[in-house]
Amino acid sequence: MGSEIGFRTLVLALEAVRWNPRGPALVLLAPEVEGRVRGGVATVAGAVQAAMAGATWLTPAFTFRTMVYPRVGPADNGVVYLAAQAGNARAVFFRPDLPADPEWGAFPEIVRLPGAQRTEHPVLSFVVVGPQAEAAVATQSLLDPWGPMRWLEAEGGDVVLIGADPTRNVAIHYVEAMAGRKTFTRWALMDRRVVELPGFPGCRRGFGAAAPILEPATRRVHLDDWAIQGLPMERMVQILLAFLQRDPMALLCDDPLCLLCHAVRQHVLYGARP
Repeated sequence: MGSEIGFRTLVLALEAVRWNPRGPALVLLAPEVEGRVRGGVATVAGAVQAAMAGATWLTPAFTFRTMVYPRVGPADNGVVYLAAQAGNARAVFFRPDLPADPEWGAFPEIVRLPGAQRTEHPVLSFVVVGPQAEAAVATQSLLDPWGPMRWLEAEGGDVVLIGADPTRNVAIHYVEAMAGRKTFTRWALMDRRVVELPGFPGCRRGFGAAAPILEPATRRVHLDDWAIQGLPMERMVQILLAFLQRDPMALLCDDPLCLLCHAVRQHVLYGARP
């Protein structure tokens, strides 16, 4: 393990990987990085704020524990309904202050400073910070979970990965949707009721295959044995959209038990079933 990284080093690295320093950014942090930085997640949050000063940025605050499942539902939906029902009793209602799932670490909570906003999708919400936060938040709905990614692309924004590999790059789900990849229906607890969530994404575990394809559009600063990377959102979308059009099975995981990737493969091979 290398030495701890300080605030100033982080700020300089974040500034160096930006393609559009004045534009917005999607910030994706690997939680294990929090222990590699002097001062922990508070230092990381402060460095992001300093590097993104005057710009708007967002980060995932996803909450899968709000999800519930019916006894029966759409076919080819990447789920065994009766088995999934076992978790219904532990589901919680979404609320604006509900902490993000542990897989995202403490970062989504510590950056929710006064003035920060949060989108209202009960599972796929984002914390948004900066002068354009209201505009970014307004783009998301239950029917359009990736509206903030469309906004980020339109505004010439960047994707910034802090010690994170492509499996954390949730913006790739937006590209999948643009490519017409099969999506799923899910359900969650919100506003004292169960809401239906169309357009739900599949599995991220195969996104590692995107790294070599995106290398020409990647800026990287190495910090000991981890790195901060920056991608221009528009260019990333162009590259991966062409990649998926050439190979509709690309970016799927290789787990034979993954119901989500299996459903996507079946859809590619046989199309939508009646």
